[in-house]
Amino acid sequence: MASKHAVVVAGAPRSGTTWVAEILAEAANTAYVHEPDNHSLWPLALRAKAGLGRQPALSMHEQADLHDRVWNLALSAADNTEKPGWALRKAALRAVQPEVADDILAGRTTSKTTVALKLLAAAPAPKVQPATGPLIVKTVHAGFCLERVAANAGGPVIVVVRNPRNGIASWLGLNWDVHRFESDVRVRERILPWLGVTPPPVGDHTVDTAWTYALLDASLRKLAFENPDWIVAEHEDLSEQPIEGFRALFDHANLPWSNAIEKKIQAGDADGTGYKTTRVRADLRHAWKSKLDDTQIEKVEEVLAQFRLQT
Repeated sequence: MASKHAVVVAGAPRSGTTWVAEILAEAANTAYVHEPDNHSLWPLALRAKAGLGRQPALSMHEQADLHDRVWNLALSAADNTEKPGWALRKAALRAVQPEVADDILAGRTTSKTTVALKLLAAAPAPKVQPATGPLIVKTVHAGFCLERVAANAGGPVIVVVRNPRNGIASWLGLNWDVHRFESDVRVRERILPWLGVTPPPVGDHTVDTAWTYALLDASLRKLAFENPDWIVAEHEDLSEQPIEGFRALFDHANLPWSNAIEKKIQAGDADGTGYKTTRVRADLRHAWKSKLDDTQIEKVEEVLAQFRLQT
């Protein structure tokens, strides 16, 4: 049965959601579900996002049965890492070549996508776990459909946002292969007019990265503004005053605080790069200035000007 108290932690990739969610999951008797809609981690998510793209722009009442099933499993504390199911699910995902996964997400039907979808469907579903307390569910793939997710979860929503310059610098530093979200017709027809933005030409890696991050970030910020019961956690503010900031988040989510949680937060203030969640927190607010060159900064600022993200 789905949790009656599911805390959804949402944000853009590299915005600090993992750090926030993992700290919240330190509360007593919580369960944690990591990115159930990540098509690189859950075979069902790749099937559910067939034709919907990497960031599905689903309306509240649009039919999307598999996407709903993904979230019903997540809200039932489904354990994607349980064995031996985890090994079988990983094997199924590894068998799908990246270009085939791209075709699935784009809704292109080929002989390879047909075979891949059958292989993914044969992977065992994650086992549902008995809910003994609050559930923390983290997502970085629901930026255009978070209201739908929140309605299903029925609990607190925490939107983690970061100075977009830092997020963009992080994506560029990892040299991610960026897929422009507006390649999905739903994003073009629903999200772009809603935000009042016009996409720049495709082809410049810095511009593509800045635009893609900013589009997702702007959607999350606007959704949070339109849903005042949600709470926004500014990554830079939280980094500079983590104890005070996290105590406020715990209060908002009605989660119990402990000295062990405080020690966990303090231990995370250390050198870290890549996908580690440790960081020297005092250095984060203006980190982008040393990670972007002058040409990149100029291009990023041109993109952000359209979104008015002058944080």
